[in-house]
Amino acid sequence: MTLSQRRTLALVVTGFGAMLNLYAPQPVLPLLRDAFGVSAAVAATTVTATALAVALVGPFAGAASDAWGRRPVILVALAGVALPTLLCAFADSISMLIVLRFAQGLFIPAAFAAALAYASEEWPPGQRGRATTYYISSNIVGGFIGRVIGGVAAEFGDWHMAFLVLGAANVVCAVIVALTLPASRQSATDTRLGRAIAQMPRHLADPMLLSAFVVGFCILFAMVTVFTYVNFHLAEPPWSLGPGALSWLFCSYLVGVILLAVSGRLIDTLGPRVAVMIAAGIAVIGGLCLLATPLWVIALGLVFLCLGTFVCQSATTRFVGANAVEGRSAAAGLYLAFYYGGGALGAVLPGFAFQRWGWTSSVAIMLCAEFLIITIAAIAWRRADGRPAVAT
Repeated sequence: MTLSQRRTLALVVTGFGAMLNLYAPQPVLPLLRDAFGVSAAVAATTVTATALAVALVGPFAGAASDAWGRRPVILVALAGVALPTLLCAFADSISMLIVLRFAQGLFIPAAFAAALAYASEEWPPGQRGRATTYYISSNIVGGFIGRVIGGVAAEFGDWHMAFLVLGAANVVCAVIVALTLPASRQSATDTRLGRAIAQMPRHLADPMLLSAFVVGFCILFAMVTVFTYVNFHLAEPPWSLGPGALSWLFCSYLVGVILLAVSGRLIDTLGPRVAVMIAAGIAVIGGLCLLATPLWVIALGLVFLCLGTFVCQSATTRFVGANAVEGRSAAAGLYLAFYYGGGALGAVLPGFAFQRWGWTSSVAIMLCAEFLIITIAAIAWRRADGRPAVAT
């Protein structure tokens, strides 16, 4: 295997392993609810805990990668994800499971930041966009496969088996990366953590960037709301789907892989503002489909939601990079915090409404988030074209 092939394989496996566990418990949430005798909202906290940890650590992950080096941070992060995952299989209470899931999330952002920096440094300039696409694509595939592994393993065993198999997959990923990832040649260690922290208040005080952070929050809040509570909805009659069948609903997640190149051209042509408004409108159409009874219509609604979500995410990320005139790493870290903060709250807060009013309330909450995205982009981003652009 050539150096280039080893490097590419390691980057792809890192992206796959980093995202494998983030939302993997979603198909087994009904099993966790029944096993521990808790509400849907409490069971969904096993998803919230990991996303919350990612949101808390995200703003500082890039600085940690700069300070300690790409390869060491990637290896520690993958090992740090694997161990709590294996321990989850032996949790004897919902509280212990939530704590272990939180521990997983503390390591995930470091893998994200270090791998993206590695991709931007170790490939020739003309191939860096391709390397980044490899990494993001492997993230999306990892998120999908994690849900499938969890659901199918639980179908043949129980929720303990789901975490055991996921943990074993994480160990395999860590070993492959340890054996194949070449040491960084281009990066130099830097300890500018204090500088990155000092830039954050300025970004939060910038109305344009703050509006983009709020959009990022709403993007993942809406998606996680739907993809968490659709499992409880479809586990009930008339569908009565088990965890294995539920996991395959996440095939809609793979739409993101197909759309990466297409959405980039769309955003370049229309601009982030118009692209976000159109994408959120597509997500609204998907939300309306989710109110139907036929399973194929619900599945189509999930596809539309994923389509809108991934285009929104890509456009908003581009918007942040273009409007942060300094400290882009700090701005990206804050965006990551808001984005995964939305995912954390989207997994638990709608659960209280779901307990009282059912699936319709979950869809209504998702639609409100999408309309807020459209409103912010339409009003707050009107003058974005007049801002000095910075290459992303």
